[in-house]
Amino acid sequence: MTTLLGLPKHDHVHLHSWTGLQVHVRIESSTSCLAPSPPVPPPPPPPNSARSSCSYAKLALSKPLFFALTAFIGAYILFFRSASIRFGSTNRLEDQLPMSTTSAKGWHARAHPHPSSATFVPARDKLVFAVLLNAPADPEGFTMALFRPDVAVDARGRILQVQPDDFAALADLAEQVNRLPETGSFMNAWRVAHDRTDQPIDRLFVPSSGGNEIKQTSVQGWHPDKKELKTPVANYNELPSALHELFGYIQEGRTDYQRGREENKDLIERIKGIVQGE
Repeated sequence: MTTLLGLPKHDHVHLHSWTGLQVHVRIESSTSCLAPSPPVPPPPPPPNSARSSCSYAKLALSKPLFFALTAFIGAYILFFRSASIRFGSTNRLEDQLPMSTTSAKGWHARAHPHPSSATFVPARDKLVFAVLLNAPADPEGFTMALFRPDVAVDARGRILQVQPDDFAALADLAEQVNRLPETGSFMNAWRVAHDRTDQPIDRLFVPSSGGNEIKQTSVQGWHPDKKELKTPVANYNELPSALHELFGYIQEGRTDYQRGREENKDLIERIKGIVQGE
């Protein structure tokens, strides 16, 4: 019977009763399930673990972007801040003028007696600048004058041949000073702040670009270590750099000077007459 039904031999078949053509068959299998059990999927990872992995991945990607963005913003701020300091803080003429790249310090010591001193005649069209002095001890003093192409006359009246680089530096500074604004004060003076008021006045005379006029620019109380102005001029609270530098070089023109012991008083008086229009 089991062979005819195609059942395994170890299965048990029970035939109950015949009711007409019906046969009730109950098959008991020794196995609990003929079909294999489906595979059990692995349990999903805990939600916190997945969220942590995602967070670490995002953090790893965002760190380089954050530091790169921070560096870019910092460089941007520094660049435009330095540019504003250089160009936006003041509108002073001095900031727009090219500063002299050659120092003329020691020009008087490097100069030599001029080979043509015996024939030198001061001329207005050759004048680069001249400097007079108003001081309690020397109210009508003379400090120096510079003439093209290479002549300097110092306070003692000596005629000197100036080195080319020194001459160019002095002439360039004089041109820069001539473009500074007017002070509105007597002698067009820039007044340096001092405790005492009786300060000497150095008076610089420079021909204008057209040569028709001679402009006077003075400094009252020039000092190598002081630049603060007693009264501000335009946007300046300190003596302009070109003015401070040039008047420092000008003081060298009084080297070895003693009042009353000038070597060439007539020459000095001629130069005074040129700048004062006499």
